[in-house]
Amino acid sequence: MTLTQIVVIVAGLLFGYRLVSHMLSPGDGDKSRQPPGSPNNGAAANDPHGRSYESAWSSAPPAPVAPIAWYQTLGVSESASLEEIDHAYRVQISQYHPDKVANLGEEIRQLAETRSKQINAAYDIAIRLRRR
Repeated sequence: MTLTQIVVIVAGLLFGYRLVSHMLSPGDGDKSRQPPGSPNNGAAANDPHGRSYESAWSSAPPAPVAPIAWYQTLGVSESASLEEIDHAYRVQISQYHPDKVANLGEEIRQLAETRSKQINAAYDIAIRLRRR
């Protein structure tokens, strides 16, 4: 093995290590980078033509969210039996439990936490209604 081959192998290993470590932990790398959607991110990042759409989205009032019925949240019919409700609850909570998405991004963790709270609230309502 020649010296050139050794240098190329070592350089490839270092580059590969840096690339993989950056992709697995993007928040720990360059501190000067800003998260997407931050105000100082620049217009070029929003649109290749240099237009910024962020101000149009941020000035719009949030859309009203209608409360969802417990049976829609759990994905069962309104006249579902206690066993069907329990099964639907277990399936839904297994998908959205915050412990399952602990290693994913912050937005996904927040979504899972919100969704699991909705599922738990819907299950509590369903159980109270069925036990009357």
